[in-house]
Amino acid sequence: MVAVFRYWIKYYVVSFLSILIIDIIISSLPINFPLFFIFQIVLIFGLWYLISPFIMKLVFKMKPADEHSYLIVKNLASIFKVKTPKVYIADVDFPNAFAFGNIFWRGIAITKPIFNILDDQEISAVIGHELSHLKNKDPEILILSIMGINSIYVGLLYVLPALTGAIIIFYFLVLFPLFFAIHRRVEKRADITAVKTDNSLTIPLETSLIKLGYIKGENLRDMPRFQVLLMKYSLTNRRDGNAIFRTHPSIPERLQYLSKYEIYNWTIPNWY
Repeated sequence: MVAVFRYWIKYYVVSFLSILIIDIIISSLPINFPLFFIFQIVLIFGLWYLISPFIMKLVFKMKPADEHSYLIVKNLASIFKVKTPKVYIADVDFPNAFAFGNIFWRGIAITKPIFNILDDQEISAVIGHELSHLKNKDPEILILSIMGINSIYVGLLYVLPALTGAIIIFYFLVLFPLFFAIHRRVEKRADITAVKTDNSLTIPLETSLIKLGYIKGENLRDMPRFQVLLMKYSLTNRRDGNAIFRTHPSIPERLQYLSKYEIYNWTIPNWY
């Protein structure tokens, strides 16, 4: 958890500094017209959106993937009917995978430790989830939500300057949590898109969530899948709370809605 936090903090700090630099440059331009602030917000976050994939590559120390990993992504991309993204291995010390990019360029990164924890079917399921983000245009949905939320906030400050204190409170109590709610919705849709596209990914996706979220060992690749699934039924009844600043649905919630798409096929190789 500390490793994940460290890398994401580094990413957000670099992103904040890049946004700040873009803001300073745009603010110095001799341009002014009614509602300029909306144009400014769209331009600032739009430019950051275009450079953010390169920030990701730098912070997470990405290198082009090996042929085996690339072929997994390529084969799944054909199933999901999306263009094969650039595939990278991130040389970091926590297990994860993530989709990133902009309208011109798409990528998927797989971190090194995940190969010691998940088997090939579970890795495919996780990649299917990430490809679903690209299929659903989620990077664009999230950047548009950031633009919209910040435009509302700045617009309220512009129109109602006398209520600045109340507007700031409104931002932190309503608008800021709204972004996280949108993010959770996007993550849930990516889960469902993945298993609807290929429902053989359902159980591997469930076991990958349990391994990554609860077992958290270093050498779990060959752990019998039925043993992991035995944990599922206690986890689905677990209450993790409804944190408003959570970017993903809780794992118990994800296991509950994924269960509706389960197909048991005992002939799948490496099931045990």
